[in-house]
Amino acid sequence: MPSHEIIRKVQITGGSTYIISLPKDWVRNVGLKQGDYLTLTPLPDGSLKIQSKRGDSKPFRTVMEVNPKLSPEASVREFISRYLVGYDLIEIVFPEGTYSHRAAIKECMMKKMIGVEIIDEASNYVIVQCLAKPTELSVINATRRMMNITSHMLSDVVKCLNERNEEMLREVTEREDTVDKFYLFIVRQLKSVALGLLLPSDVGLYDFREVLGFRLVVKSVERVADHVNRIAKILLSDPSAPMVASLGTLKDVGAKVIDIYEKSIRALFERDINLGHDIVRAARDVGSKEEEVIGWMLKEGVSVSVALPLRTIMESFKRIADYSSDIAEIAINLAIENPVSP
Repeated sequence: MPSHEIIRKVQITGGSTYIISLPKDWVRNVGLKQGDYLTLTPLPDGSLKIQSKRGDSKPFRTVMEVNPKLSPEASVREFISRYLVGYDLIEIVFPEGTYSHRAAIKECMMKKMIGVEIIDEASNYVIVQCLAKPTELSVINATRRMMNITSHMLSDVVKCLNERNEEMLREVTEREDTVDKFYLFIVRQLKSVALGLLLPSDVGLYDFREVLGFRLVVKSVERVADHVNRIAKILLSDPSAPMVASLGTLKDVGAKVIDIYEKSIRALFERDINLGHDIVRAARDVGSKEEEVIGWMLKEGVSVSVALPLRTIMESFKRIADYSSDIAEIAINLAIENPVSP
């Protein structure tokens, strides 16, 4: 049914009851009949959400047919898109010649998704059910866990600048999958709110402004984890990467970035405006340090084998500080719009 504005006049019946008539096309579209119930939900902006309340509601379902001409990676992207939209059941049809696509999708489910289980499977199809519900893990709690995991990843990788630890570095790269799981789960919830399938309160948020704010926050956190993983892979692939003349500077910048990121977490959940401003200023200082290191490399004629990993690590530190600054700015916005602490 096309979306358009419908005007209804408020009337009074029985001397004290306010009523309006329902649009006939909407009633037919949702299958209402006499005796059915509706749920009316007041929203923070003063509007009223009306939903049909029926006991025989069906799960939100979709069918995805894998295209053999597409790469397995493309099929995974299409599968993730359906997960993010909020489908409860996803039926994936596999024509001949798509064995690698099937394996890639299953691996994605295992590594990148929370509460996704195969409930039926045959040679030519798989039916997946998304079991995790917003009431079991709210956006607030999932974001907090996602940020804490990323914070520990960052602290561990900075430790390895001074004392290389292969086991710790490999664990850091593996933990990125956990961050991705939370990221996709949170985005799924937020998209469900945007589509009207859930209310902000259903996912633990106050209003639609918070929905937008947390959508931007989790993207920044996901990018922070990407850059931490990038540094860990550099240290794994090149044992001599941290052993450069500016190691002291590198460690100092790493410690500063840890402090900035951890404070951005506090600013977000405590809605601390002053701390948010401090983070934005501190993030600019990291950019200045990056320029100093580049200047030192040019002046000293540092070899490419040393300059390249050092430059990449410094760039990632700067980007982490920038994303922390973005989180701080969102914290400031949310504190002004809705000072209620999560």
